[in-house]
Amino acid sequence: MRQARGKPLVIVIGIEGHPTAAFVSDVARLDYTAKLVPWPASRLEVGRERPVAAVVDFRALGVHAEQACRAARQHPILRWTPVIALVFEQEAPRLDLSLGFDDVVLAPYRLSEVAARLRLARWRVESAADPDVIRVGPLTLNQATYEAFVQRVPVELTLKEYQLLLFLMRNPGRVFSRADLLNHVWGADYFGGTRTIDVHIRRLRAKTESAGDLIETVRGVGYRLVPPPAEED
Repeated sequence: MRQARGKPLVIVIGIEGHPTAAFVSDVARLDYTAKLVPWPASRLEVGRERPVAAVVDFRALGVHAEQACRAARQHPILRWTPVIALVFEQEAPRLDLSLGFDDVVLAPYRLSEVAARLRLARWRVESAADPDVIRVGPLTLNQATYEAFVQRVPVELTLKEYQLLLFLMRNPGRVFSRADLLNHVWGADYFGGTRTIDVHIRRLRAKTESAGDLIETVRGVGYRLVPPPAEED
């Protein structure tokens, strides 16, 4: 998913001229390939390459912004692309959250804020396409780098804490006894007691804060990781 020189693509849905053109230039300054998709249009001409973000310029589009936002959500290329609403700060309280945008940039904006929003959108796109990344609710593990995140914030785990959490995330909803967890994570040659599991679960819950509630104690049996309701089939 790269344009020339390896730059990730960001499309900006707005109008030709100010203020959309200035924002497109700012995005380009952040080392992205920035493409203006003018509105109105019978359909969004975004090309075949999936961008890392689609920015809808509510400032420029006015009453047409909601229509443009819905068109972006229905477009086959943009359906799974993070959509960012660019709005005047005073208009933010009146935004219709049902439009399905993923993030908001408030104008007047700082370039550093735009960079942060685009970096987050790019992370979403690339992690979703990465087979080494596993996610359950707010928890994300990168199996290639041994990194752990809660709501995209890095969490420092020991190797065994990471391996225990990874095993539970690979088997969501399934109950494991302490002996099962010892066998799968520590190995059959480990001679420590099952209390080791309780200690590591307690540490995981503390380190992952609110996400630690996903690790459920099943009385008399052991533990399981329960996905949030939105993720259950």
